[in-house]
Amino acid sequence: MVKVEERLDEMFTYLPAMAGINSEGSFNPTFGYGDGIELNAFLKGKQNSESPYPLIWLLYPYSEQHSEHFVDVKGMVLVLAVQSNASMQNRERLKTTFNQLLIPLYDNISLLFKRASITNLNWDYEVQKHPNYSDGGDSAGTFLWDALRMKFDIRITDDCLKAIKV
Repeated sequence: MVKVEERLDEMFTYLPAMAGINSEGSFNPTFGYGDGIELNAFLKGKQNSESPYPLIWLLYPYSEQHSEHFVDVKGMVLVLAVQSNASMQNRERLKTTFNQLLIPLYDNISLLFKRASITNLNWDYEVQKHPNYSDGGDSAGTFLWDALRMKFDIRITDDCLKAIKV
C-alpha cells in the first residue's frame, strides 16, 4: 500500500528553505496532516518551541483509490500557512505574507510535484487565498495566519523517489 503521508513527507524534504518577510532569516517548511482537531493539537504543541511556519498541512479527510503500485487521491487539500498580524489589511497581506511567502511556497510545491519521479497530476489546482484563515471558524484555533488552500487530484506511485532539484 502506498502511504500518501509518508510519500509527501519524503518529497517535501526537497523543498528549499524560504526567506522570511523582508528577507529576515530563513525557514524550512513544516509538513503535517490531520483534521482541524489534530491541527490545533499540533499548533498548541509548538507554542513554546521552534516555529512550525511556513506550514504545509494535509487536511483530512480525503479519499484514496489504491492499485497495486500507486494510489489516486481525489480532492487532496493542502493548506499553506504563515503567521499573520490581525491589524494588517488585505493590501498589506498581499504584499507581505502572500507575495513573499505563500505564493513562492505554492510555486515550489507545484514545481516539486512536476519534477518528482513518483507523482502524476493534471496540473489543475484550485487555489483559495485566506487572509486570517479559519476553516469552519475554528480549525486554526487562536492562531492567526494567512493561508493558501490548494485542492487537486494526484497519483502517487511506489517507485523510488529520485533526488529533486527545486
